[in-house]
Formats: sequence, structure tokens, C-alpha cells
Amino acid sequence: LAAGAATALGTLAAGLTVVALMAVAVPAVHRGALAGVLLASLAFLALAAFEGVAPLPLAARRLRACAEAARRLDELCEREPAVRDPSQPLPLPPCGELVLDGIRVRYGPGEPWILDGASLRLTPGRCVALLGPSGAGKTTLAHLLVRFRDADGGAVTIGGVDVRQLAQDDLRRAVVLAAQDAHLFNTTLRENILIAHRDADDTAIWRALATAGAADWVRTLPDGLDTIVGEDGGVLSGGQRQRIALARALLADARFLILDEPTAHLDADTAHRVMRDIAADARGRGVLVITHSDIGLDHFDDVLTLRSGRIEPAAPREPDLPRSESPG
Repeated sequence: LAAGAATALGTLAAGLTVVALMAVAVPAVHRGALAGVLLASLAFLALAAFEGVAPLPLAARRLRACAEAARRLDELCEREPAVRDPSQPLPLPPCGELVLDGIRVRYGPGEPWILDGASLRLTPGRCVALLGPSGAGKTTLAHLLVRFRDADGGAVTIGGVDVRQLAQDDLRRAVVLAAQDAHLFNTTLRENILIAHRDADDTAIWRALATAGAADWVRTLPDGLDTIVGEDGGVLSGGQRQRIALARALLADARFLILDEPTAHLDADTAHRVMRDIAADARGRGVLVITHSDIGLDHFDDVLTLRSGRIEPAAPREPDLPRSESPG
């Protein structure tokens, strides 16, 4: 109602102004006090003047929403961060395992434990798959490994050093997370992938794309690696965005890769090939793939499951093959 009333009043005021102007200007033309060629100019000048103030009603309507948004931003800026660097960070250990030991996590006092005594050991050179249904706490576990949050109990260590004693930047250079909602910037495919490793050449980029199952698709694009992906990858499908984010993580020069649902938007055959290539491309790094699907897990060194807040070995399963390789 407010928007309609403002638009109607603005249009009415502009129209009445033009009518009033003509009522004065037309007799002036007849008297010779005003050149006839200026009559139309005066009408257009009046309409143009209203264009300058036309946005003001919209600005007034949005003022309250903007003030509320500013208040929320101020609250965020003033909030104490959940994770802080230590005053004197320890140097990152040159080698060692990434370990979760007896981790307990819940989202608030009185809430149930999402992780309750979860333990995991990730060794460089080994690929581990972690299964579990949605809501089991798999993504929370991934966030602990890169210290997006701290556990309520237990410890996360790398090379025997508690991650809370390290600078966050140092930890995240050694442990890279490819999250489900990884952001793509409004630039080229090449620039989005190079975020992980600025010095990488095109050969390394294509190798990462091949492992992520995206190389053939990118080669079909008219601009190839120079294709603009749009804001947050808006011109790409969900599966394409996921594979670009995966290629970015694979390109990173990190000791450990944490891949959260890397095949969530892929068909079964493509998912199988991607999981196989991820396991084959470990190159001495520890790889943890978090997934709710059991496709392609026969290529991994260990398959674990997250159940009731704890990590256990997964039940034995039959090796799976893509349909093109299945008997018959």
C-alpha cells in the first residue's frame, strides 16, 4: 500500500506540474513572451526534474530495513570470535599425523552431543572415507580439523601439537577443506582454481580438473579456463560448481585434504571415477572424504562410519563398479 500510494502521488504530482506549466506557458507563447520551440522543452524539463526525486519514496521505505541490517552488522563486528589465535603461536610441525582424540561437541548448553568421544587418525599418504547420514556431525567434524570452531572436549592435533596452539593461517595452509558450500568468485575458472596455489601452472590446473572429473567439460567451453563463472558460480550447475571447488582443493599444496561431499551432485558413474581418481592422486597427502554415499569406496585405504557421535570401522561391503564396468 505504501509503495502504491507513493508511486501514485509521484505520478499525480508530475502530471499536475506539467498541466500547470502548460496553463502558464501556452498563453505566453500566444502573447509572444515565450518562443514556441521552448514549450516542449519546458514540459520535458519538468518531467526530468521529477526523475531526480522519484527514488526518495523508495529510499524512505528501505531506511528501516537498512538501519536494522546495520544494527545486525554492528552486533557481528562487536561479537567475540569463537576462535582466536594464541598470543604466541607455536611453529607448525614439519610432519606428523592429523588426529582427533576423544572429541565432544554440542551446539549449546543442554543440547545433545553431536560428537561424543569421536576419534580419528589421518596419516599422510592414506585416503580415508567417513560415512554417515545427514545430520550425523560430519561437517562439524570437518570444521574442527581446520579450526572453524573448537571442540567442547578432547583435542585436535597435527604432528602432536594441539591446533589451538597454532596460528590459524598456518593450520589452514597445512589442512585444506573443500566444503559443500565453497564460494566461487565472479571471475574466471582459472582464477577461482588458482586461489589454492597462486604459482601453479596450467598443467597443474588441468591435472586437478581431470581428477575432479571436470577437464572434459571445461575443454568444451568456448573460453576454456578463461570462462567467467558469475557471482558465486551462478552460471554453473551444482555439479559443476562442486567439481571446480574440488579441483581448487586438489591444487592446494597442503599435507591434508578434507573433502566434504565431493560427489553430492554427480551421477553414479562420474562419482565412481572421481572417487577413484581422488584416491589415486593423493601424492603423499592425507585425504579424508566425508560422504553419505558408498560409491567408489573400494579405492580407499580405510572406510569409517560416524554413528551416535562416535567413529567406527564401516561394515564390510561388496566392491562397487560403475555400470559400464559391471558384469553383464
